[in-house]
Amino acid sequence: MGQTRNRIASGLGSILEWYDFSLYGFFAPVLAQIFFPNNSETIGIIKAFSIYATGFIARPIGALFFGYISDKYGRVKLLKLTPFLITLPTFLIALLPGYREIGIFSSIGLLICRIGQGLCIGAEFSNNIVYLCESASEKRKYFFGSIGASTGSMGIFLGSSTAALFYAMFSHQHLLNLGWRIAFGSSLIAGITIYFLRRKLKEESLYVNQINPIVESFKYQKSDYLKVFGLTYLSATSYYFIFVFLPNFASHNLSLHPKDTFTDNAFALLTHLLITISLGLMTDKIGGIIMTRIASILFIFLSFPIFYLLIQSPSHFIYCVYLFSILSSLNAASLAGLLVNILKRTTRCTVFSFSFNLCFGVFGGITPLVCFYMAEKSHHLITPVFYLIFSAIITFVTSFFIKNGLQYAKQLRSDYY
Repeated sequence: MGQTRNRIASGLGSILEWYDFSLYGFFAPVLAQIFFPNNSETIGIIKAFSIYATGFIARPIGALFFGYISDKYGRVKLLKLTPFLITLPTFLIALLPGYREIGIFSSIGLLICRIGQGLCIGAEFSNNIVYLCESASEKRKYFFGSIGASTGSMGIFLGSSTAALFYAMFSHQHLLNLGWRIAFGSSLIAGITIYFLRRKLKEESLYVNQINPIVESFKYQKSDYLKVFGLTYLSATSYYFIFVFLPNFASHNLSLHPKDTFTDNAFALLTHLLITISLGLMTDKIGGIIMTRIASILFIFLSFPIFYLLIQSPSHFIYCVYLFSILSSLNAASLAGLLVNILKRTTRCTVFSFSFNLCFGVFGGITPLVCFYMAEKSHHLITPVFYLIFSAIITFVTSFFIKNGLQYAKQLRSDYY
């Protein structure tokens, strides 16, 4: 019972983290009017999203620093600290005076808070995944890894739902005056609650690490950084391609109504969560390497026909986004457990956190930009799908650099546990 409570507390913290991190994006049009009121509406939103992007850039930096703490002093010490780390900058955003009160200093304060969010998200998410996998039995490692991986999508879904609720509850003026501050400020309650839930977290085994994880990993495990990056590349690219690029592409290039595309997208995201967790159980049976290769092959051969169907028949958007969502669930179900299996415990969080957050935060985050650019420059709407296929090839090839798959993982566990 205690172990179950620990896992719930760990997972809830990760959901909170992604809720806080995503909330900015959903309220960006409101924040643009508060912090950049003297610009045109378009310029204000661009500036607001420029600050939004800094959070993604800060993720790998935070991941490296906090991954070091987790490897050096234990997973639990960091997990007890992160609820406050992620809640503080979000709460401070709620208290920030607007541009009309303190001028440019309001924008600078917003930038600092957003960087703080980015640094902290690198601390919580990957460390939570590692903790869940390490606390699981060998027969359920991928299952709990899939749950850990799904907490990010759960948090984003919760942030999206909260924004939709507030936009419905408040008039535009009330939202500008107070509504958005309530949304950001409420995260403090959740942060305090999760802190008390995590107070009794314990390490699964005695934790002693005499080495410097950053020095050790950069000196002797450069190839592990590349392997994690390569295995993560498809997951990062497909996530932003499906759930960020596709609905915007459908509304902007295929003349579908944004309300319809984003509604379908939200339900596809929810489906993605449920299927990912179910496939985690299957991955425990067949192994992470096999599931990764199956996902890669399906993306390589099915991405083009699915995307072609969308272009030829935009009314089938809901079917296309659901098909892509199911494909992405295959990779999401195997990735977390596989990365934990192939990395040494003494440097696991450092290598995992940095490469994972670099791939998702930077290379995954630019996927919508790259895809729109490809469509614009080529004058062919089909071209963005080739970037998705390319990412699948990268992950498929990388899977063959994992020595003997599961046998290699078992050897590492016996050496470093």
